[in-house]
Amino acid sequence: MLERLKNIGRDFRRLFVEWGKYYALPLHWKKKEWLLFGDFILLVLAAVYLDEPIRYFFFTLHGPIQDVVFNFGHWYGRGFATLYLFLGFYLVGLALNSEPTRLKGLMIGQAYLYSGLITISLKSIVGRWRPYVGHGHLVFTPFITAPNDYLSFPSGHTAVAFSLSTVMAGFSKNKIWKIFWFTIAAITGLSRIYHDDHWFSDVVFSTVNGIVVGFWLLKQYEIKHAAASDFRNS
Repeated sequence: MLERLKNIGRDFRRLFVEWGKYYALPLHWKKKEWLLFGDFILLVLAAVYLDEPIRYFFFTLHGPIQDVVFNFGHWYGRGFATLYLFLGFYLVGLALNSEPTRLKGLMIGQAYLYSGLITISLKSIVGRWRPYVGHGHLVFTPFITAPNDYLSFPSGHTAVAFSLSTVMAGFSKNKIWKIFWFTIAAITGLSRIYHDDHWFSDVVFSTVNGIVVGFWLLKQYEIKHAAASDFRNS
């Protein structure tokens, strides 16, 4: 019991240590990373020009089957799937004293927190009006915390979905497994446009945000796992 409590304490500290590492990454970027970031910004800006036509295209897709599919995507991005998977992996890992399983659960929780914090911060800073407000895709009220009508950019559901799916996809090398998780995340992103809650460019930004968070967490897990294996074999 004592050992399990120690593990929880270490995981809690790791949560904040790696949170600091992730958000401090731009301080260590070199020319290559900044060029990639510039390309990413250009991608988002290019997506802005497609906001209106893609919005109207999705108006033509509405139907009962589509409602079921995209309602599921909306649910997946709300965080319930993340919560269930986090509790499943983490609690089983604690009960069985399995560090790999427990750390996988921790990664799932980190994916939600890290991508979510970026989203919350940018929503308030940018203050982009949502599509259903009806004032177009280039209307902003920066530095605002409410109402929700003015918090379109970026999409929290999409970021959460892609960060979770990237982590889950990384648990296996099976291609079908990976396709399954990324398909669910893609449905979530498209559901935000389908329900007229987000612009296409909101979804593009959050897709990349979620994937980057997920891959970074998987990389940290590999580093920790390799270090632990080297320690046990030494």
